Amino acid sequence: MQEDIVRQYQGDWMILDMNARLPNTKRCWLAILVVILLAACAPTTTTLEPMPVTATAATVEPTPTASTAMPNSTATGSGGNSIAIIEVSDPLSSTYDPKSAAYADFPAAVKQLAAMNPSADIDVAGELAYAMAFPRADSYLAAQALISLGPDWAATALPVLIDNLKNQRPEVRLYSALVLSFIGKPASCAVRNISPLLWDADPYVRTSAAMAIESITGEDLVPKEVVITPNYSSDRPVTADTPEGTVVAAARSWWTDQGLKVNWHPSYDICDP
Repeated sequence: MQEDIVRQYQGDWMILDMNARLPNTKRCWLAILVVILLAACAPTTTTLEPMPVTATAATVEPTPTASTAMPNSTATGSGGNSIAIIEVSDPLSSTYDPKSAAYADFPAAVKQLAAMNPSADIDVAGELAYAMAFPRADSYLAAQALISLGPDWAATALPVLIDNLKNQRPEVRLYSALVLSFIGKPASCAVRNISPLLWDADPYVRTSAAMAIESITGEDLVPKEVVITPNYSSDRPVTADTPEGTVVAAARSWWTDQGLKVNWHPSYDICDP
């Protein structure tokens, strides 16, 4: 027993003695190696770094307000808005209202409608010719707007213009005859409808009828002193006939002697509705 203890003691001493003999550098490297081995074998806990969360505000489209309202997609190039305003002056329309603000906008509406021709998708000439007969003092403004379209476009409203020649209001008959005069020869199918106005009770209507027949037929029927107000800018834009019928005398004679014998409307044409 004592020998074993002595032997074990001697062995431990020998290990210590060997360690004592190792150079200092080697002992350092050995210590480092031991530390590395211990670290490799030790259980490790992986710490997960939290993902950064950035708060973002949701993008919300602003609701249109009075100041940022979206533009109206309904174009007035179609003429619908102007027609709606003009119809307020039509006694046969459900929107007829002489006391409304739209009624007062009639002059501007007929000009705007005329300006849309020919791009508008409605019969601008027909609408204006129809508006000439509305019972308002300035309905002749529709005739002025119709004339501004030019004779070719005005001619497309011949059926309405011919019907207007029978209107009870003299200014409607007067301006309808003047528009026919402006159209000229293409309105020849309307001569028979114009001729009774040579004996109209209104002196301005008689003059306009003579001027229309002269323009359409090319005959010299109206005295040179008879003039039209520039741009048809009044409700009585022509020289009035005298009570004796001096202004229309030549036109009456021509109609009785020649015009009455002509078939001015031999077939269905642009004068027919």
